Amino acid sequence: KRGVFCRDPAGAMWAFPGQQAPHGMPYGMQPHPAYGQFPYHAMPPHPGMAQQMPPDVGAVGKTRRRKKKQPTGGPKKPATSFVLFSNTVREEVKAANPGLSFTDIGRKLGEMWREMDPNVRKDYEKRATDAKDRYMEEKKAWLAQRAAGGMYQEG
Repeated sequence: KRGVFCRDPAGAMWAFPGQQAPHGMPYGMQPHPAYGQFPYHAMPPHPGMAQQMPPDVGAVGKTRRRKKKQPTGGPKKPATSFVLFSNTVREEVKAANPGLSFTDIGRKLGEMWREMDPNVRKDYEKRATDAKDRYMEEKKAWLAQRAAGGMYQEG
C-alpha cells in the first residue's frame, strides 16, 4: 500500500515518513534527475541487465533464479595437482597428527604444498595436466556422441 506523495516546487517527488517512495527507494533517498528512478548514488543499469533482473522488483520476498539443467553422463572432471597431492598424503598426515580436525588437516596439507620442493611439485602438476588432457579428449568424444543422438540423458 502506498501513501500520499507530493511534489515540491522544484518538481521532486517525496513521501511522508514511513511510506514507500514512488521510485521504489525508502523515504529520504532522492532520485537523481539524470537517472530517473534510481537513487543519486547508483549508476543506471547496464542495457543487458534487464534480462537478469527479477520480473517484479517491488515484489515482497525474494525470487529464485532457475538453474540451468546440466546434461548427465559426461566424463568426470579431473583432479588438480593439489588434490592429487592431498589424496596421496592425507592418510600420512592423519596418522602423524591424530588429534587434528578435518579443517586443520586441510591447513596442514596446504602448508606442506606451499613448502614443497618444486621438482616434486612438478610431478603432481604433470599428472594433473595428463589427467586434464585425457578429460578433454573424453569430453570431446562424449559431446560428439551426444550430438549424434547417442546415449544422452537430461539431468
